This record gives sequence, structure tokens and C-alpha cells, in this order.
Amino acid sequence: MGPKQHVRLQKGNITTRMGKIRAGAHKTDGNMIAYFTTYLVVNLDLADIFSGASSSKEAIMRILALHGLGASGAMLKAQLRPFIKSFGKEHQFVFFEGAVPCGRGPAVPAWESGPFQSYATGFTPQEMREALHRIDKFIRQTGPFDGVLGFSLGSAMAVSYILDQQRRNPDSRPPFDFALFFSPIFVASPDDACYERLVDRILDDDHAEFRAEFPDGDSASLLGSEEERVFTEYLKVVLSMHSSVGTSLPNTRLDFLSFEAQASNVPRLLHPDIYKERVRIPTVHVSGLNDVPAMEKQSQVAEGLYTPSLTQLYRHDGGHEIPFKKAEVMTIISMVNDTAEKGKQLQALYDF
Repeated sequence: MGPKQHVRLQKGNITTRMGKIRAGAHKTDGNMIAYFTTYLVVNLDLADIFSGASSSKEAIMRILALHGLGASGAMLKAQLRPFIKSFGKEHQFVFFEGAVPCGRGPAVPAWESGPFQSYATGFTPQEMREALHRIDKFIRQTGPFDGVLGFSLGSAMAVSYILDQQRRNPDSRPPFDFALFFSPIFVASPDDACYERLVDRILDDDHAEFRAEFPDGDSASLLGSEEERVFTEYLKVVLSMHSSVGTSLPNTRLDFLSFEAQASNVPRLLHPDIYKERVRIPTVHVSGLNDVPAMEKQSQVAEGLYTPSLTQLYRHDGGHEIPFKKAEVMTIISMVNDTAEKGKQLQALYDF
């Protein structure tokens, strides 16, 4: 048994069998948004707090885990059970909890009773900045972490966080050595300068006809440049997810390109054809061959945001889910171990 621990966290939690949840609210853009502030005041062995933990005398690889849309840390822990067991006691999985209540997510089974959480009230630059701030605060309080793992929206938030850290701290060590992403969906930037000129053009008077018909208009004929077409066609793909899986996102307006639209309300969805920065850490990308088409497309777009030479890809025969077959699990774990080793070698370069 390891040493006893006394833990107190805010606006996020480590999934454990014991804990105390306190509800609250904060104001965003004039709306009261409910959230959960979790205070874990526990007196447990570390093995009870982190799945797969062992004694402090052994080298431990710590992995931050981010759940999907309309899910929770506890649900992700259940989804990862085959991986947690196979990785063994040398790995700690620390589960961050989204702060915004929302509806049941697309990958959540019907028997789950909730609560269901998201990371953001919406995906404008300001809303993304607030969401990434909560993640960053959690990392600073409970890190450092060797790697990051995400599923669906959790993967997308991790990609956004990594790219944002690289942009803001170009000469610093990356926040993680490696990443494992399961079925990422759309990646939104918190930077309001991202696509600034592009968004201004789409909102000018010359594009009024396009905006009036969006998302049903013919972007190819109504827009003047290739980057405008790429950006707006991808917006349409992401919006089509609402009809495919239902609206799970809280306070997400779909009329952000209306005649009275403001640039600050337009999500800056990252697409590798028009966004040139890449995730600069070794990455394993896992996706299902039978995913919902709109989500499969988003996963492919997210894949394009990685550095190709540092990326390993794995396709399983399932849908929008974390694979659980033993052979698939062991193959992915082998890829992660290789990726983690490469990540350590790259991080060592920052010490020179």
C-alpha cells in the first residue's frame, strides 16, 4: 500500500469510488451556466485514486484522460477497462471531468443514467478559451502528465489544447510526450485571430446570398476562394452531425452566419488544408471503419492536424467507440508504447 493522500480539486475531478460533489453556477455571455465543482477530500491509497497505480518506488507513466461529449470520467473509465487492465500497474489514468451539463452523448449507451457532461457551452473562440483554461488549470494542479488520451470530443479538446500551447509557447516543451486519440471529432480553436480575414470576408456584404442559404447553399458557386469553400463545407459537415446524432451540445446556436452574425460567434474549426500548424508530438490515432459518416469525416480532418512522420494509425471494424477486442487492444497498446518511447526521446532534446 502506498502513502495516504489528501486531495482537493476544483472544477474537475479524478474519478474515484469516493468523493463529494458540490453544484454551482457561473455567468457566461449573460446566461447562467450550471456546473459542478468537485471537492475530493479522500484518505485513500493512490491505487484507489488512479486506475493502474502502483507503489511510489516504481516508475509510473501518468496519462490524462478526456471523456467524450455527453459522457463522464466514470464512463470513459469503463470504456477503457480492457486498456487499463492490459497496460498494467505502471500506468496511472487521471480522468478529467467536463464542467458543463448537457444531453446524452452519441456514444453513450441507453442504460447510462448520467450525469452527462461537456467541456464548453459552445465552440466560439471565447467559449473554447474558457474550456481550455479549465483543462490547463487541472493540468497545472494535478500534473505533469506523460501522455494524453481522449475519446471523441475529448480527443478534439486535447488536439486544440496542444496546438494552442504550441502557438502560445513555441520555444517551450510540449505539454505531453505523446497522445492517443480515439475517434476525434471537430477541433475548434480558442484563437479569435484564427481565420480572421477569412471570417470577415464571409460576413461581408458580398457574401449575403451565401449566408442567406447556409447551410443549404451551394458553396462552390457562391464563394470566391478555395479556402472559403473548404471552411464553409467543413462547417456544414459538422452541423450535419446534429441531424445524425441529435443535439447534445449545450447553448450551441446554428445561425452564426445569419445576416446579423458577428465574427466572434463563428467557430474556428481547424482544417489541415487551411490551417498549417501541426501537433508536434508522437500520436496514435484510432478510428472505426463503420463510424457515422459525418463523424468519420471529422476524424479524418483531425488526423490531418498531426505531423505525419510522428503518427501511427489504427482502424478497427467498429463504429464511434473505443475498441475492446483483445487483439485490437494489444495492437494499440504496442503502438502507444512505441509512441511514448519516441516522445521521451523528442522531449530529451529540449534539455540541451
